[in-house]
Amino acid sequence: MRIFKNGSGEKIEVTDVPLFSTPIIITKFNDHEKYDIESFEKIVRKPKDWTGSLNTSFPSVKKDDPYISQEKSNEIKNSITEHLQDVFECYNMPTDINLTQFWYNAYYEGQSQELHNHLAPNNLNPFWSGIYFAKNCFPGQLNFSRNEYSLRTQQPYDYRKTAIADYYTDFWEASIPDGYICLFPPHLYHTVSVGKENRDKMRLTFSFNLHIGKGFVPEKDWGG
Repeated sequence: MRIFKNGSGEKIEVTDVPLFSTPIIITKFNDHEKYDIESFEKIVRKPKDWTGSLNTSFPSVKKDDPYISQEKSNEIKNSITEHLQDVFECYNMPTDINLTQFWYNAYYEGQSQELHNHLAPNNLNPFWSGIYFAKNCFPGQLNFSRNEYSLRTQQPYDYRKTAIADYYTDFWEASIPDGYICLFPPHLYHTVSVGKENRDKMRLTFSFNLHIGKGFVPEKDWGG
């Protein structure tokens, strides 16, 4: 509860509750320094139905991947899994997890990924989805977007300087540095746009979907 005083000096007690807020978990990846991956050429390699321009191994890193070996990918994947098991234990969440999809995305200036979420077409949705910020990731490139607009039923006013301005925000520009992992619910829409800061520096991230239990296998490719 916050206490204010009105013009007459009378105390006013108020509180605002972030009702139904969306959880995002950000954690420093302890093994980040082990994985210094060299940059590679700027190309466009993506599924046909993706509209953005990037180099992606989605939905996984294959044995014949020309840029990052499957062995190295699996090493990073296993290390992230172990780290997230510790994170989930901190939150009293299930630790019997399986990274069912794990792929990398590489960007240079002018490349991007369209607005999307990680929901499954068969409704067998992930427990969490996530991004490991591996190399040359700069503030404002990843944006999360609100996907419900119930607040639009309120009378509009200039909310920007109010104490509840965040409630009206449609986008959140992430400023998550290299060496960190961001976990988010799979329904949360997000997009990536890369500018001149990556003209000569390849932006590299590893994305994943994870499920509870070791036996789950997705029925098809989804969740880029």
